[in-house]
Amino acid sequence: MKKFFTVGLIAASTVAGAANAKTLVAYYSRTGNTMNVANQIAAATGADLYRIETVDENYYPTEYTATTEQAQREIRDGTLPPIKDIPDLTEYDTVFVGTPCWWGTMASPVRTFLTNADLSGKTVVPFNTHGGSGFANVHMNIVELTPNSTHLNGIAIYGSQSKNSTDMVHEWLTEIGVLSE
Repeated sequence: MKKFFTVGLIAASTVAGAANAKTLVAYYSRTGNTMNVANQIAAATGADLYRIETVDENYYPTEYTATTEQAQREIRDGTLPPIKDIPDLTEYDTVFVGTPCWWGTMASPVRTFLTNADLSGKTVVPFNTHGGSGFANVHMNIVELTPNSTHLNGIAIYGSQSKNSTDMVHEWLTEIGVLSE
């Protein structure tokens, strides 16, 4: 089932209509689900990809329960894990921001990215994968961390459907005006 998040649809001419507009898909993915969706968005839009990665590639444990416990502590404590260098964002007009939903919000490395990246004046488009919680607070939290940006409606995709969500992604990109029908 498709799910779109409404933050207030903005005319997508800022994304698709500008002749020299450049688009970036910035995402964090621990298991590959969010990466699948990020790759589909980039393929459909011609966007550049930036994978948000922690400085220490073993920052999160490989065991699921240990990872969820660490993620819950980070969210509760406001921990911002160190991430690898953020690319120069000045050339981008639109930035898709992708994350898994962890404990009802974005993964902590995405919070680090949004806290340290200047997305002022850019169009921000959230997307997330989840295990049953849908949007939860993910998209609203992205909007809160990018108050000087324009926001388009996001999408939440069930993680196990991420490999086969190309049609859903295309429908969403068309609905928000990024792709033409």
